[in-house]
Amino acid sequence: MKTQEFNFNLDPRVMPHDPVELRGKSRDSGRMIVLDRSAGKIEHTVFSTICDHFRPGDLLVLNDSYMLSNTLSFQHGDDSAQVTMYGFEPDDTTIVEIKSEQVSVKPGLALTSTNDDRLTCSLLVPQPYGFWKARFEPFQLLVPTLDQYGQRLDEDTHPKPTSWKAAPQAYRSVYAQSPGSLEIPWAGLHFSKELLTEITAKGVEIAHITMDVGATGTFAVRHIIEEEVEDHRIGYRAAAQISRALAERRRIIAVGTKVMLAADRESKTYVEAQGAWADLYIYPGHDFKVVDVLLTNLQQPRSSHIVLTAASAGKDFVMRSYADFADKGGYEFDMFGDCMV
Repeated sequence: MKTQEFNFNLDPRVMPHDPVELRGKSRDSGRMIVLDRSAGKIEHTVFSTICDHFRPGDLLVLNDSYMLSNTLSFQHGDDSAQVTMYGFEPDDTTIVEIKSEQVSVKPGLALTSTNDDRLTCSLLVPQPYGFWKARFEPFQLLVPTLDQYGQRLDEDTHPKPTSWKAAPQAYRSVYAQSPGSLEIPWAGLHFSKELLTEITAKGVEIAHITMDVGATGTFAVRHIIEEEVEDHRIGYRAAAQISRALAERRRIIAVGTKVMLAADRESKTYVEAQGAWADLYIYPGHDFKVVDVLLTNLQQPRSSHIVLTAASAGKDFVMRSYADFADKGGYEFDMFGDCMV
C-alpha cells in the first residue's frame, strides 16, 4: 500500500492556529463527520450532537494528559542556550533542539538549567533534521520544571505566548489532569463539561487513561517517516472498566488516535493496568482487539493519523469521505479543527 494513496490537497488556511475558545466559539461547536461503516453513509453534523450517536452502556475512553511547555533556558558557563523538547524516548533520553549563538553544540556538552540548577542536560548523539538525543538528570525534575518555567515554541501549534500563559486551559481538554505531553492530545478538546454531563446521563461510562504524547518518529511534523512512540499509563480502574466492557460486549469508543494505540495493543478479552510505551503502528489490515469506534480530528494528508483512521473505517471509505467534505468546503483540519467519528 502506497503512502500516496493517503494524499490529498489541503489549503494551509483551513488549519487554525488557535483553539476554538480563543476564536470566540464554544468547544463543542465544531463540525463533525459521522461515518456509518455498515451502511456506507457519510453524515455531516456538529459535535454538540455526538450524544445522539452514543448508546447506553458504551465505554468512552479519554486521555487525561495535557501538553506542557516544551522549551527551557540552559547555560554552559557564561553562555546561554535554548533547549526545546520534541519527544521522550523509552530509555529516559529526550529528543531536543538546541539554539544558541554562543555555545558550541557537540556530543558531551553539559548544560545547566537557569531555572533550577539541579537540572542538567547532556547531549549524547546527533539525530536527523538537526535534533539531538539528550539526557536530563535528574529526569524526574524535567516535567515539573517545564510546567512551572517553560515556554511553548514549535512549528506545529504556534501558540501565542500571551495566550499560552494567560489561557493554558484552552489548550487542554476539560478533563485533563496529568502534565506530560509534548504535543496536544487534541481529539478531546471538543468536549465541554456540559456535554460530558449529558453523555453520562445517557448511561455512557467514562474511563480515563494517561497517554503522554511525544512523537519521536515525527518530530515537529507528522508526515509518515517511521513509527511513532508514545508513553502511556492505563490505571487499574481504567483497565477494569475496559475489561468489563469487553466481557459484556459493550462498545468501546476511543477519543483520539493515541487512545486507540494505547488500548488496542491489549488482549481481545481483558486489559491489564500498566505503564508502558506504545510502539504499535496501525495501518489498513490491522486486527482491532479492543476499540470499536474512533473519534479523531480531520487529519493532514500522508500522516500516520489518517492511515490509522483508514484502518478503523476502511481506506476507500475514509478517503471518499475526505473528498466529500473537501468538495463541500467549510471544514477545518488538524489539531484545532473539526472531527470525524
